[in-house]
Amino acid sequence: MSIVAAELIWRKPAEVSDASTNGGRMTSTVIPSGVKNNIWPDVPQSERTAGSTKYRKVFIHAANDSDLTLIAPRVFVFSPTPGDDRVAIFPATQSNQQSAITGAEQKYGAGTLNATVSAAATTITVLVEAAADALFVAGMKVRISDKQTINGSGNEEYRTISGSAPTYVGNVCTFTITAGLTNGYSNATPTYVSGVYEPGDVKATVSNWVETGSGTYDESGYPVGLDSIASIEQTWTLTFTDATHYSLSGNTVGSVVASQSIGSNFSPPNADYSNKPYFTLLAAGFGGTWTTNNTIVFQTHPASIPLWYKRVIPAGANSLSGNKVIVAIDGESA
Repeated sequence: MSIVAAELIWRKPAEVSDASTNGGRMTSTVIPSGVKNNIWPDVPQSERTAGSTKYRKVFIHAANDSDLTLIAPRVFVFSPTPGDDRVAIFPATQSNQQSAITGAEQKYGAGTLNATVSAAATTITVLVEAAADALFVAGMKVRISDKQTINGSGNEEYRTISGSAPTYVGNVCTFTITAGLTNGYSNATPTYVSGVYEPGDVKATVSNWVETGSGTYDESGYPVGLDSIASIEQTWTLTFTDATHYSLSGNTVGSVVASQSIGSNFSPPNADYSNKPYFTLLAAGFGGTWTTNNTIVFQTHPASIPLWYKRVIPAGANSLSGNKVIVAIDGESA
């Protein structure tokens, strides 16, 4: 079976705040779609008057029980917010916090088509909320769509901005695309133009495998089994307690198992995800002669896309009930 929409789950990070420690690793807490304050808190009058810039971290978890890879996903802001604020997204790491944000990160946001274009057009003008955000750059993929809801009727297509840098006159951005449009689009519909973030294929992975001691584990012939639902961002340490047994601990989860035999397959359960395994090690992979205090250290990484959302409220912004931002993803699976 392919990955379905219900398996693309937005999740919260370890901390949600306005502090420098905001963000961190993915948790199992689901961010419900279309629910008020699911990501952003209400904005008090004092904040609207003074203006603010805030960040929130999210993870898009490809939680497929068959461990399928999400192939070539594309993540984008569907449309500008209806309020005076503006929201853009940019890449995060699996564990970084707000303190790591430099401000120089490439942002991905959305604007509206500024002038009607015909099929085969290669020049597009986009009305953005703030030219200083520099949401469109050479080489970026863009989505052009006159759909008024993410799954509604209408046209959409993806194109790439040519090697010439987009230009701005006021808040109107002009750029050329490498291939003409398939469809014509009206600026009165409206038509939305979004910068598209392409993180690459999404699957759980393992890295930085290090063995110390006289024993061996054949991680090429018997690769670590990873679970798209339950594998997490973690540094794992197997510490041998004698020639045939080891303990397991993680750098944030702590001690998981005190004594495990190398003669049995090992799939430690993750209670946060219905006891599906963090990973699986096969007994057949162990070789050589292990001794007390020998170790195997490796890292696992979840099947997720970490993202930062940036919200800018300009000073003197008006109040709007029901303000929202829609961030969407599409992709393929084999």
